Amino acid sequence: MTAASTPQHLGPAARAATGQDAAAATADLGPIDLKRAWLLGLPLALTVLLSAFLLFQVQPLMSKQILPWFGGSPSVWTTAMLFFQCLLFAGYAYAHVLARYLALWQQALLHVTLLLVAAALAWSILPDATLKPHGAQAPVAGILVLLLGCVGLPYFCLSTTGPLIQHWFGKAYPGRSPYRLYALSNVGSLLALLSFPFAFEPVLTLQAMAALWSWGFWLFAGMCAAVAWAMWGMQAMPSTKPAAEPAQSGTSGPGLWRRLVWIGLPALASLAFVATTDRVSHDIAPEPRLWITTLSLYLLTFIICFDHERWYRRGPVAIACLLAVLLLAASRDLPGWLGLDWDIGVTELRWSHFATMFLICLLCHGELVRAKPSEHRHLTDFYLCLSLGGACGGLFVALVATPLFNEYHEWPMCLAAALGLALRVLRPAGASRRSGWLLAGLGVALAGAVAWLVTPQLQGAAASDEYRDTYLSRQRNFYGTVSVKERIDLQDPAMSYRVFYSGQITHGIQLLQPAKRGLAVSYYGPESGVGLALDYAKGRHASLRVGIIGMGIAALANYARDTDSYDFYEINPQVVDVARTLFDNLARCRAVSQRVILGDARLQLEQDANSQQYDVLVLDAFSGGSVPVHLLTQEAFATYRRHLKPDGIIAINITNGYLNLHPVVKRQAQALGMGYRFRFSASRPAQLIRKAHYALLTRDQEFLRRHPNAYRQFFDDHGRLLRTEDPEIPGVPLWTDSFSSINAIEIRD
Repeated sequence: MTAASTPQHLGPAARAATGQDAAAATADLGPIDLKRAWLLGLPLALTVLLSAFLLFQVQPLMSKQILPWFGGSPSVWTTAMLFFQCLLFAGYAYAHVLARYLALWQQALLHVTLLLVAAALAWSILPDATLKPHGAQAPVAGILVLLLGCVGLPYFCLSTTGPLIQHWFGKAYPGRSPYRLYALSNVGSLLALLSFPFAFEPVLTLQAMAALWSWGFWLFAGMCAAVAWAMWGMQAMPSTKPAAEPAQSGTSGPGLWRRLVWIGLPALASLAFVATTDRVSHDIAPEPRLWITTLSLYLLTFIICFDHERWYRRGPVAIACLLAVLLLAASRDLPGWLGLDWDIGVTELRWSHFATMFLICLLCHGELVRAKPSEHRHLTDFYLCLSLGGACGGLFVALVATPLFNEYHEWPMCLAAALGLALRVLRPAGASRRSGWLLAGLGVALAGAVAWLVTPQLQGAAASDEYRDTYLSRQRNFYGTVSVKERIDLQDPAMSYRVFYSGQITHGIQLLQPAKRGLAVSYYGPESGVGLALDYAKGRHASLRVGIIGMGIAALANYARDTDSYDFYEINPQVVDVARTLFDNLARCRAVSQRVILGDARLQLEQDANSQQYDVLVLDAFSGGSVPVHLLTQEAFATYRRHLKPDGIIAINITNGYLNLHPVVKRQAQALGMGYRFRFSASRPAQLIRKAHYALLTRDQEFLRRHPNAYRQFFDDHGRLLRTEDPEIPGVPLWTDSFSSINAIEIRD
């Protein structure tokens, strides 16, 4: 990131070396008009400030634009971050090569040419709707190609600004440190991150923000070109390349181990940042505001550590990191050990993860500052290694962990590595070899405990007094993790069943006994909102057309008659494979017509020119506990309405432990002019029925008359009604593709 580019303050030796090197380089490059050089100060500063602002504005802007195109998966952000981190590394390498091998006039000429091409490409950065994916193409490659084509060269030019402008600053101001521009870079980055969700997003569409960004880039390109032109004119063109900086006596370049430290520490920090963002997004919602929060905290650790060495205190930070990791890992079981009843809501969940990530990044970047080079001539190597490490975190998650792991194992790996680093920092100076081995053994034990605590699958395949559990399948891809567990009921074998998990959330149950396999259980019982809608429609029509967004194990296929038609929309091919091989709801479905449509349901429906005329359209497409924001916007509901019969019903499963989606969907019903009913159905554990919250939208006045709202009720031990839950939250705005926020709908009790 920009914040990683350069420290604002160096030690005395480094500052002295910087001044000496700058003066030597200036002398080698020829005469410079110092009066003209002083006039460059303000343009240099403003160019760095604007470039950092644009650099961090475009990341959430582009990610939010393409989020609905790739199923609303949190991996969209992970892949986008991979792209931006790799391109940032390329920009650093470009600046390094220019500074080392080209004369100043050659640098200016090449960079101005590049800026002109980038400015021509920046007139429209948002991808056109014609570039939306069709079917089930490889999403990672699609995202990378899409971003490269739309914003690749402009972003590359922005990423070169930090190191290149600071190099030019050193030429314009010989003897003065160029690293003061780092503070301005941080200001610009933070302004961009904070202004996107709070200033621009609430009042501007994505198209308007993209247009402003293009204008901003043209302004940046003009300023940068003017600075480059001025730098060129400050000296006569030399006929040869600049002489290499002389090595200082008694010094040698950084060794392999030190370079590995420069790469490894930022790689761990980057992994913590990406893994935390991915985990929280899967548990709650893939929302840009969550991404901006983690990115801001990640950036803040750079500011704290690189601003001045006094802000980083090794011992306290290492102890805080150690405790945060252990408490977060044990939060699933710790309350039970202590006899406490903790109600962890969405706010606590998010900020416990954010705090842990912040401390891990602070520890990594603090140790990185301690390992920085003392000589100015090695700083570009340092920045290259640092940016490479940052890219390695995203590369590991997107290209290694996702295809190779069947769970989010990078998260416990990150926590375990952070534990090891914290213990290494806390090792007393001059400790004996024996104490070192004891500390290493403690680290291994703690790392194993962390991995066991934060990975429920490691705890689940065991026998208890009630069930014998066995995992039949665990898979992971771009869209998340899916697994299937078989639970043999030791008390009543007839109630044994298989359960389908999306992430850590139960998304389907089927009893094993042949006579009971067709029973509607889990969230799909006859008393649930979807059961109510299907039974009502079956009573009104001899044949039904039913669309189901989010197939799961195809549990709703059990409602089908031999005169009905059922369409299942599913974006994740692994879910389709599990439904067909480990469950038999699809095979047993009696519908005369049955289709499984692979791909994002919203895109498939948008691209279908003919209305499907569904009697019932079911939305049940959650991944883990995450809310599919792109399926709950005004644009999405307009598409659903187009494919619905005039008296059809949209049934939406809004069951969620973290967010109250009732007001979100109710606002959509009001915008469409449709009636709205809320349906709560209580759990019946003996029948494997889980409590469910459904929203039902329709213009069928008879349905609305027959079925009033059914809210959740609470009773005392004597059966007396205590209160009726009111899920309404006033003031929740209408969600659109340009604006959606989960802040107002968090469940806080």
